[in-house]
Amino acid sequence: MAGDPQAVWKLIQKADDYVKYAHNRDPKTAYAQARAVLGEAAALAEDLDAGSRDAMRAQIATRRDDIDRFEQAG
Repeated sequence: MAGDPQAVWKLIQKADDYVKYAHNRDPKTAYAQARAVLGEAAALAEDLDAGSRDAMRAQIATRRDDIDRFEQAG
């Protein structure tokens, strides 16, 4: 049975919120929380059909790259 792309997307959005509001709190903690949520999203994405899985993996990779960039700039 294929997983739910919406559930994965909601986790990606949750990670986005952690990053978005990182400047209002400890950025290191916020980025760690975002990474953890992206890890959950990646695990859930494994249960998706191939097309959705690839799309979600790309979104997750982009967010992880963004976090790396923000941490280096900080």
